[in-house]
Amino acid sequence: MIKLIKHFFKKNTGETSGHLFKTFFVYGFIALTIIIVKILIARFYGQEELGIFTFFFSLVSLIFLFTSFGLPEALTQTIIKVPEKLYNSLKKVILLIIPSTIFFILLTLIVITYTPLNPGIKHFNFAFVLFIIAYTFHFITYSILRGYKRFVSASSYSLINRIFWIIFIIILFFLSSPFVFFLFSMALALIIAGIISLPQIKKLVTQEQTNVNLKKFFNLAFALFLMQVGFYSLRFLSEIIIAYLVNFNTLGLYSAYSSITNIIRMVAYVFPVVVLPMAVVNRYKLKRSLKKILVILLPFSALVLTLTYFFVPLFYGNEYQHLWLPPFLILSSTLLVVYSYLNAVFIGENQFSGQYLHIISLDFILSLIINSILNIYLILKIGIIGAPIATSITIIFKIILNYYGIKRLRFKNKNARTTENN
Repeated sequence: MIKLIKHFFKKNTGETSGHLFKTFFVYGFIALTIIIVKILIARFYGQEELGIFTFFFSLVSLIFLFTSFGLPEALTQTIIKVPEKLYNSLKKVILLIIPSTIFFILLTLIVITYTPLNPGIKHFNFAFVLFIIAYTFHFITYSILRGYKRFVSASSYSLINRIFWIIFIIILFFLSSPFVFFLFSMALALIIAGIISLPQIKKLVTQEQTNVNLKKFFNLAFALFLMQVGFYSLRFLSEIIIAYLVNFNTLGLYSAYSSITNIIRMVAYVFPVVVLPMAVVNRYKLKRSLKKILVILLPFSALVLTLTYFFVPLFYGNEYQHLWLPPFLILSSTLLVVYSYLNAVFIGENQFSGQYLHIISLDFILSLIINSILNIYLILKIGIIGAPIATSITIIFKIILNYYGIKRLRFKNKNARTTENN
């Protein structure tokens, strides 16, 4: 299986193959650590606490997309083309990210305080604020490493962060600490991982520096912000809506099953890490790549589905039982991999333009608005299986949109080059 995956990457992604293959397996360990964390929470604290953790992680991950506003991703895209622009780009990131972070943190705290989203845990809001700040620091270091094409190193520091989660939750449990202490420790783990990465970043930085056009940088950041929200809200919105419409116990059940089916989504998370920045300088053959992806993905998804029914009750407990949730989670995860590849290629290949902005705006609307409406409607109608069904419907439309976008802009760019040559 490993040789087959490696052969696929090498045959279809050219220069990207080494980065993609190695990063894929680092993300495999990251996915494993998340499963371990969730199992420990379920066993040490309970199903409701697992739901609260899932809600907390989904909330901070989604809000971070707004506080960061695509700026760290723009930093990656800028320095992967011109490494000498690091210092100037980093200054702009810090200048712009501070006001957006303050604004969206305050807005979120107001919403949490005055809606049923508040889980009723003391100091929950404080833990939320600390995590956002720590995640911002960690993600900037992560983005710089990606900009220097150190994809494996960047992912490795994310893995170190998750390993500290496991260490902290075990220590805190044996100290009989309240569950909120673990939420605080998540921020500490991010800071530690970020600090550990600094010596490597220092070695990569070149002395010569080049200025960055603020307008172009902001346009790039805005486009990447729309892309990030369009991608990550497919996962996090469902979990937040379940917490709001149902309860944290039910979200804990949903989280247990999604922790196994997210093994498939791991592939989807790797594509933006590697393919998106590399697509700036590469041209991928879509039909051949998609065919090869499906040849590996479909049997892999079937295997994960089979294992889900066995592993969830075994590791989480017999109370975690649901007949129909796994196949729909597998479906949405499989579709997400296809969408992730197409979206990474579309965003990476194209520069900011009117038509480009139109397509990513439609993608954004599908994820944030249409997906939310479908989730609310179907969860109320048929329960938690409505969440992956709603997500699957949304992803199908997004796949069509991104495939069209790639083909349309490739055709437009080709004609523009032909006209320019004539």
